[in-house]
This record gives sequence, C-alpha cells and structure tokens, in this order.
Amino acid sequence: MFLPLFLLLAAAPLLHLLDLSDSRPGDGLPDGWKVKPVKGQPAPEYLVLEDGGGLVLRVSGQGAAAWANRELADPIEPAEGRLRWSWRVLELPRGGDLRDRAADDSAIRVYVIFGKPGGLFGGSGRIVFYTWGNAEPDGLTLRSFVSDRIQIVRVAGEMEADSLWRDQEIDPFADYRRFWRRDPPGITAVGIMQDTDMTRAMAVAEFRGLRWEPGEGS
Repeated sequence: MFLPLFLLLAAAPLLHLLDLSDSRPGDGLPDGWKVKPVKGQPAPEYLVLEDGGGLVLRVSGQGAAAWANRELADPIEPAEGRLRWSWRVLELPRGGDLRDRAADDSAIRVYVIFGKPGGLFGGSGRIVFYTWGNAEPDGLTLRSFVSDRIQIVRVAGEMEADSLWRDQEIDPFADYRRFWRRDPPGITAVGIMQDTDMTRAMAVAEFRGLRWEPGEGS
C-alpha cells in the first residue's frame, strides 16, 4: 500500500542532535558527543542544569577552547530543511571581536561540518560556524583566520546578550552554496564551541534543542 506524498512528508522524523532527555542535572555532554581541546587549551565546562522549563546545557570557561561535536553515522544529505536550536548568553568574553585575529573569541557557536570530518585542512571537509559574536555589525560574515575551509556567520551578538532565550534557524546547505559556490556534500557532524583562549576572558552560555527538521521534498 502506497501512502500519499503529503503523509510521507508529515511522517518525516526530526533528527535530535543534542538530546538531553536521558540526562540529569549535573551531567555533562550527552552520549555520542566528543570533546577535543584546541591547541592544548583546557576545555570549557559542560554542565546539564534544570532551568524551570526543562534541561539545558551550560557551557562556561575562561581562557579555554574546545571542539564539542557529534559525528553522524548517516550523513544528512543535501535537501530542503533547517537546523534549529535555542540559546542564550549570560556572559560575553570581554574584549572579544570576531574581526580581530588576536581577539576572535565567542561565548557560543554552532558549527556544521560538510564532507569528511578528518579532512578539514587539506581534504574535502568544510565548516560553517554560526557564531554568537560581540559588538561586530549584524550579519557579519568572514573567512576564518586559520583556514579558507571555515566560514564564520555572526547570527547574534552583544545586543542580544540579555539572558533571554532566542530561537535560531539556519539553512546550512544554502550557506555552503553561497560561500563556496558549489554543490554541498552531506553534513557529517555538528557541534558547539566556546572559545576564550585569545582574550582569556570569562564566557557563559546555555543551549538546548539542536535538531534537524526536514523540509518539503526531504
């Protein structure tokens, strides 16, 4: 028996990428997530908290930086869809500026890895960072200081750092085409990052609900 197309689309499942449903207050990152410190720096602290509306992941650090990511057993293939999450910043890294190599820290970033994760600096992999910046202009985009395979998109900043939860959604495949002017490979990993290794300042952010939502035609 064949189902109508609209029923197949309606049944398309969400892909929960940062699932705290099995976590308890006091836990760290959920199963499936790995942490790799940057350049020998200590990693920020990852702590699950209850905020009255459910469980959240708090990321806090000073003079720290690390990649936290979840590699996907089955890549998200290029298709209509959105990556969505909620986040808030409680403390920005004082003196941070994404435009300055000596101060390009961020309280929180979401990043998407396309292609082979292990080949970022010489292979097929590329990254887009969706970054909570500082006092930079709204909508700032720029190439990373460390590689032309990494692009930075400032999606929030100093004006939004008011302790309110903010919903975010992005179209990573459209951004890949915009930055590299070619068809994207699949998404092989997603991650969150906090880096305060340049300013040595304190940063605190909270995060919940990272998920991929297939769109029409997925």
